[in-house]
Amino acid sequence: MTFSVKEKRCIGMITKDMARSEWTRIRSKEQIILPCSFEARQGKISLMKLLDVSEPFSRFFDSKEILLADNDYYWLQLALEGEHAWFTVMFDDEGTLLQIYVDVTNGNDTNKDDPTFEDLFLDYVVYGENIYELDRDELDAAYASGYITKEQYDTAQGSGKVILQFLSGHLPEVKAFFIERFVELRTKLDRANPFGESE
Repeated sequence: MTFSVKEKRCIGMITKDMARSEWTRIRSKEQIILPCSFEARQGKISLMKLLDVSEPFSRFFDSKEILLADNDYYWLQLALEGEHAWFTVMFDDEGTLLQIYVDVTNGNDTNKDDPTFEDLFLDYVVYGENIYELDRDELDAAYASGYITKEQYDTAQGSGKVILQFLSGHLPEVKAFFIERFVELRTKLDRANPFGESE
């Protein structure tokens, strides 16, 4: 979901949660949220199965339309405390990795049952072997308007560079990591919902 700078200025910096409560397209889902650690950093990891969406959601990359959310698709999320990146990895109903989406954040709060982050405009997307930067214009406009501080702007810029370097240098390992986590979490999700209970 994309918000204009004007919309964000009116309602404040968007806070999003791991339950994706702001995404009203999801009508029914199954989800587990678990503690995790990555390179000695603590956080939360989640797998959500989209049981019923009001309408499919797709994006265009390389002139090709990619379906990212539909019934029985999966979203895996990873957030680490003290970091400025929030990973959302989309899988189709067969378990094929479709896209890695990275929100640059104003900080992650993982010390609660449903972790949250403040959206700091800038995003990165991995599709295939390509990495795309999104919404830099929104970031620049937000800073120029005085909506975000110089410190927040610099945080977004610096974190974006770190994310881009990390993805560029470790893309095969990143994909393998998320595929392994997906397989593990899907098994746990199935065990947690043996009768298809949902919310």
